Amino acid sequence: MTQHIDGKSGISNTPALLPDIHPESLSRLSPVDRATLTDKCKASYDEMVRLRAEGKNLAGLVGPSGIWIRIPVWGEHVSELNQYLRNKIGLEPRLSELAILASAREMNSQFEWTMHEPEALRVGVSAHVVEVVKFRKPISGLAETEAVIVELARETLGAKKLSAQTYARAKAIFGEMGLINLMALMANYATSAIMLTAVDQQLRPDQTPLMPEL
Repeated sequence: MTQHIDGKSGISNTPALLPDIHPESLSRLSPVDRATLTDKCKASYDEMVRLRAEGKNLAGLVGPSGIWIRIPVWGEHVSELNQYLRNKIGLEPRLSELAILASAREMNSQFEWTMHEPEALRVGVSAHVVEVVKFRKPISGLAETEAVIVELARETLGAKKLSAQTYARAKAIFGEMGLINLMALMANYATSAIMLTAVDQQLRPDQTPLMPEL
């Protein structure tokens, strides 16, 4: 993501669009043309627009949904998949959002972080925990469940290796299936982060980037 950096906050809310960024999609991709989609993808398109209007889709078609809907098989199921992983795998909303933030931080995804930090705070992730993740501070003072979620992201996405100790701690908390679901949630957002990087997805002009470069 391209952005201006100022001397005071380190982050600017007025990103400069590079020549290959489309002003409507705010990425290297052209805007989604509903008329060119399959019938099932059109239904997904309409569902994303509806969820965005209801505040249940944080980015709408500017972001991952606007990418995935171009892939017919994926686009037909993307909304259902995202809603399932965020809301139906048995995690409290604050833990789901913490997992998303931890993944976004390790993938250095400004778009994902900025979309999800306000939501994380809204559903109960404490400002202290957000700061620990945002600045990669030590997790020693966090509650065990929160610490394990952050460490899972740091090891699997950051170090690219999960220790036996961390796996055992996570399994003790979430159980085997719960751990698999948690990692599927993280993997989903890591995958989205890769695609957002590839198309250089920008924030909307009225959004302030919230994740500093480290």
